Amino acid sequence: MSRGLRRTVLTAVLLALAGCSSVGPTDNPVSRKLTWFSYLNGDDLRSGCGKDGTDRFRLIFNADYNRHVRTYDIVGDGGQGGAVMEAHVIEATDLARITPADPLSAARGSGATTRLTPAQFASFVSRLREDGAFDTPPNGLRLPSNGFYWLINGCRSGQWFFTAYPYPSRRFTEAGFPEALGRIDPTGVAFPGLPAPDDAPRTLPGSGQLADGGVFFELQVGRNGLVGPTAPFGALLSALAGE
Repeated sequence: MSRGLRRTVLTAVLLALAGCSSVGPTDNPVSRKLTWFSYLNGDDLRSGCGKDGTDRFRLIFNADYNRHVRTYDIVGDGGQGGAVMEAHVIEATDLARITPADPLSAARGSGATTRLTPAQFASFVSRLREDGAFDTPPNGLRLPSNGFYWLINGCRSGQWFFTAYPYPSRRFTEAGFPEALGRIDPTGVAFPGLPAPDDAPRTLPGSGQLADGGVFFELQVGRNGLVGPTAPFGALLSALAGE
Protein backbone atom coordinates (compact mmCIF):
# COMPACT_ATOMS: atom_id res chain seq x y z
CA MET A 1 0.00 0.00 0.00
CA SER A 2 1.41 3.40 -1.01
CA ARG A 3 2.09 6.01 1.64
CA GLY A 4 -0.65 8.26 0.26
CA LEU A 5 -3.25 5.49 0.22
CA ARG A 6 -2.21 4.30 3.67
CA ARG A 7 -2.58 7.84 5.01
CA THR A 8 -6.01 8.17 3.37
CA VAL A 9 -7.21 4.89 4.88
CA LEU A 10 -5.86 5.76 8.32
CA THR A 11 -7.41 9.22 8.19
CA ALA A 12 -10.77 7.72 7.22
CA VAL A 13 -10.59 5.29 10.13
CA LEU A 14 -9.74 8.07 12.57
CA LEU A 15 -12.51 10.28 11.26
CA ALA A 16 -14.96 7.41 11.60
CA LEU A 17 -13.96 7.22 15.24
CA ALA A 18 -14.25 10.96 15.76
CA GLY A 19 -17.31 10.52 17.94
CA CYS A 20 -15.21 8.74 20.59
CA SER A 21 -15.03 11.68 22.97
CA SER A 22 -14.09 11.13 26.58
CA VAL A 23 -16.86 10.40 29.04
CA GLY A 24 -14.51 10.42 32.02
CA PRO A 25 -11.92 8.15 33.63
CA THR A 26 -11.66 4.51 32.56
CA ASP A 27 -9.45 1.50 33.28
CA ASN A 28 -10.10 0.07 29.80
CA PRO A 29 -6.80 0.58 27.91
CA VAL A 30 -8.45 0.51 24.47
CA SER A 31 -11.06 3.12 25.38
CA ARG A 32 -8.40 5.17 27.16
CA LYS A 33 -6.22 5.35 24.03
CA LEU A 34 -9.17 6.25 21.78
CA THR A 35 -10.24 9.12 24.02
CA TRP A 36 -6.95 10.16 25.65
CA PHE A 37 -6.63 13.62 24.04
CA SER A 38 -10.30 14.33 24.67
CA TYR A 39 -9.81 13.30 28.29
CA LEU A 40 -6.72 15.52 28.66
CA ASN A 41 -8.65 18.44 27.25
CA GLY A 42 -11.63 17.85 29.54
CA ASP A 43 -14.09 17.80 26.65
CA ASP A 44 -16.67 15.97 28.75
CA LEU A 45 -16.28 18.40 31.64
CA ARG A 46 -16.50 21.42 29.37
CA SER A 47 -19.67 20.24 27.59
CA GLY A 48 -21.50 19.67 30.88
CA CYS A 49 -20.11 22.61 32.81
CA GLY A 50 -22.73 24.67 34.62
CA LYS A 51 -25.63 22.36 33.81
CA ASP A 52 -26.01 20.70 37.19
CA GLY A 53 -24.12 23.03 39.51
CA THR A 54 -21.51 20.39 40.34
CA ASP A 55 -17.82 21.29 40.59
CA ARG A 56 -15.46 18.85 38.85
CA PHE A 57 -11.68 18.80 38.78
CA ARG A 58 -9.31 16.69 36.67
CA LEU A 59 -5.58 16.48 37.27
CA ILE A 60 -3.18 14.49 35.07
CA PHE A 61 0.49 13.95 35.84
CA ASN A 62 2.60 12.83 32.88
CA ALA A 63 6.00 11.44 33.85
CA ASP A 64 6.93 10.12 30.39
CA TYR A 65 3.73 8.74 28.88
CA ASN A 66 5.34 5.36 28.20
CA ARG A 67 6.43 4.96 31.83
CA HIS A 68 4.14 6.63 34.34
CA VAL A 69 0.85 8.56 34.14
CA ARG A 70 -1.48 9.47 37.01
CA THR A 71 -5.05 10.78 36.73
CA TYR A 72 -7.35 12.22 39.37
CA ASP A 73 -11.03 13.03 38.86
CA ILE A 74 -12.65 14.86 41.76
CA VAL A 75 -16.41 15.47 41.78
CA GLY A 76 -18.13 17.61 44.38
CA ASP A 77 -21.12 16.10 46.16
CA GLY A 78 -23.28 19.19 45.95
CA GLY A 79 -24.88 20.50 49.10
CA GLN A 80 -22.84 18.26 51.42
CA GLY A 81 -19.62 20.15 50.63
CA GLY A 82 -17.36 17.13 50.18
CA ALA A 83 -16.26 15.26 47.07
CA VAL A 84 -15.39 11.87 45.61
CA MET A 85 -11.94 11.28 44.11
CA GLU A 86 -11.25 8.57 41.52
CA ALA A 87 -7.54 8.01 40.95
CA HIS A 88 -5.64 5.88 38.43
CA VAL A 89 -1.94 5.16 38.00
CA ILE A 90 -0.77 3.70 34.67
CA GLU A 91 2.83 2.51 34.67
CA ALA A 92 5.05 0.76 32.12
CA THR A 93 3.38 -2.52 31.21
CA ASP A 94 4.36 -5.32 33.59
CA LEU A 95 3.92 -8.58 31.65
CA ALA A 96 3.95 -10.52 34.90
CA ARG A 97 0.54 -9.04 35.70
CA ILE A 98 -1.16 -10.45 32.59
CA THR A 99 -3.79 -13.07 33.44
CA PRO A 100 -5.64 -15.42 31.04
CA ALA A 101 -8.97 -14.12 32.32
CA ASP A 102 -7.99 -10.51 31.58
CA PRO A 103 -5.25 -10.19 28.93
CA LEU A 104 -5.47 -6.38 29.15
CA SER A 105 -4.73 -6.39 32.88
CA ALA A 106 -1.14 -5.19 32.45
CA ALA A 107 -2.32 -1.98 30.80
CA ARG A 108 -5.20 -1.21 33.16
CA GLY A 109 -3.08 0.35 35.87
CA SER A 110 -3.99 0.75 39.53
CA GLY A 111 -7.20 2.50 40.55
CA ALA A 112 -8.79 3.58 43.79
CA THR A 113 -11.62 5.81 45.00
CA THR A 114 -11.92 7.84 48.18
CA ARG A 115 -14.27 10.39 49.69
CA LEU A 116 -13.02 13.84 50.67
CA THR A 117 -14.53 15.61 53.65
CA PRO A 118 -15.82 19.17 53.15
CA ALA A 119 -12.67 20.46 54.88
CA GLN A 120 -10.34 18.39 52.68
CA PHE A 121 -12.15 19.41 49.51
CA ALA A 122 -12.22 23.10 50.41
CA SER A 123 -8.53 23.04 51.35
CA PHE A 124 -7.55 21.36 48.09
CA VAL A 125 -9.54 23.77 45.93
CA SER A 126 -7.98 26.68 47.84
CA ARG A 127 -4.54 25.23 47.12
CA LEU A 128 -5.34 25.04 43.41
CA ARG A 129 -6.45 28.66 43.44
CA GLU A 130 -3.25 29.78 45.16
CA ASP A 131 -1.21 27.88 42.55
CA GLY A 132 -2.97 29.69 39.68
CA ALA A 133 -4.95 26.72 38.38
CA PHE A 134 -7.91 28.95 37.53
CA ASP A 135 -5.83 31.65 35.81
CA THR A 136 -5.24 31.94 32.05
CA PRO A 137 -3.08 29.01 30.88
CA PRO A 138 0.45 29.50 29.46
CA ASN A 139 -0.53 30.03 25.81
CA GLY A 140 1.69 28.35 23.20
CA LEU A 141 3.33 25.93 25.62
CA ARG A 142 4.41 22.66 23.98
CA LEU A 143 4.49 19.46 26.00
CA PRO A 144 6.23 16.34 24.63
CA SER A 145 4.81 13.01 25.75
CA ASN A 146 8.23 11.88 27.02
CA GLY A 147 8.35 14.93 29.30
CA PHE A 148 7.06 15.71 32.79
CA TYR A 149 4.07 17.97 33.40
CA TRP A 150 0.71 18.44 35.10
CA LEU A 151 -2.47 19.23 33.17
CA ILE A 152 -5.48 20.47 35.14
CA ASN A 153 -8.96 21.22 33.87
CA GLY A 154 -12.48 21.22 35.21
CA CYS A 155 -15.64 23.09 36.00
CA ARG A 156 -15.72 25.43 39.01
CA SER A 157 -18.73 27.57 39.88
CA GLY A 158 -20.11 27.02 36.39
CA GLN A 159 -16.90 28.10 34.63
CA TRP A 160 -14.63 25.71 32.73
CA PHE A 161 -10.87 26.12 33.20
CA PHE A 162 -7.67 24.59 31.85
CA THR A 163 -4.00 25.01 32.71
CA ALA A 164 -0.61 23.29 32.65
CA TYR A 165 2.51 23.04 34.79
CA PRO A 166 5.61 21.99 32.81
CA TYR A 167 8.80 20.65 34.34
CA PRO A 168 11.26 22.21 34.73
CA SER A 169 9.74 25.60 35.53
CA ARG A 170 9.12 27.76 38.59
CA ARG A 171 5.41 27.21 38.01
CA PHE A 172 5.94 23.48 38.52
CA THR A 173 8.39 23.56 41.42
CA GLU A 174 6.54 26.25 43.38
CA ALA A 175 3.12 24.59 43.08
CA GLY A 176 1.84 23.16 46.36
CA PHE A 177 -1.07 21.10 45.03
CA PRO A 178 1.02 17.96 44.27
CA GLU A 179 2.00 17.65 47.93
CA ALA A 180 -1.58 18.30 49.02
CA LEU A 181 -2.79 15.71 46.52
CA GLY A 182 -0.28 13.18 47.80
CA ARG A 183 -1.83 13.40 51.27
CA ILE A 184 -5.26 12.35 49.98
CA ASP A 185 -4.17 10.02 47.14
CA PRO A 186 -5.95 6.66 47.65
CA THR A 187 -3.79 4.57 45.30
CA GLY A 188 -0.81 3.99 47.58
CA VAL A 189 1.48 4.19 44.53
CA ALA A 190 4.51 6.44 45.01
CA PHE A 191 5.22 9.30 42.64
CA PRO A 192 8.26 8.70 40.42
CA GLY A 193 11.40 10.75 40.95
CA LEU A 194 12.01 13.74 38.72
CA PRO A 195 15.09 13.94 36.49
CA ALA A 196 17.55 16.76 37.03
CA PRO A 197 16.24 19.93 35.34
CA ASP A 198 18.94 19.80 32.66
CA ASP A 199 18.07 16.16 31.90
CA ALA A 200 14.30 16.62 31.62
CA PRO A 201 13.06 16.14 28.01
CA ARG A 202 11.79 19.33 26.39
CA THR A 203 11.23 17.90 22.90
CA LEU A 204 10.28 14.54 21.41
CA PRO A 205 13.06 11.98 20.83
CA GLY A 206 14.89 11.87 17.52
CA SER A 207 13.68 9.64 14.71
CA GLY A 208 16.08 6.84 15.68
CA GLN A 209 14.70 6.66 19.19
CA LEU A 210 11.11 6.85 17.96
CA ALA A 211 11.76 3.70 15.97
CA ASP A 212 12.48 1.83 19.20
CA GLY A 213 8.75 1.69 19.99
CA GLY A 214 6.33 3.36 22.35
CA VAL A 215 3.77 6.09 21.88
CA PHE A 216 4.98 9.63 21.23
CA PHE A 217 3.02 12.83 20.70
CA GLU A 218 3.21 16.52 21.50
CA LEU A 219 0.53 18.70 23.06
CA GLN A 220 0.20 22.42 22.51
CA VAL A 221 -1.60 24.57 25.06
CA GLY A 222 -3.83 27.41 23.86
CA ARG A 223 -5.89 29.97 25.75
CA ASN A 224 -8.93 27.69 25.74
CA GLY A 225 -7.36 24.27 26.15
CA LEU A 226 -5.35 22.05 23.85
CA VAL A 227 -4.77 23.25 20.29
CA GLY A 228 -6.17 21.02 17.56
CA PRO A 229 -8.87 18.33 17.46
CA THR A 230 -9.12 16.14 20.53
CA ALA A 231 -11.74 13.49 19.72
CA PRO A 232 -10.22 11.04 19.15
CA PHE A 233 -6.41 10.95 18.88
CA GLY A 234 -6.11 14.76 19.01
CA ALA A 235 -2.89 15.98 17.41
CA LEU A 236 -2.56 12.82 15.32
CA LEU A 237 -5.28 14.03 12.96
CA SER A 238 -3.51 17.37 12.60
CA ALA A 239 -0.22 15.61 11.90
CA LEU A 240 -1.81 13.50 9.16
CA ALA A 241 -3.42 16.52 7.56
CA GLY A 242 -0.09 18.34 7.57
CA GLU A 243 2.04 15.64 5.99
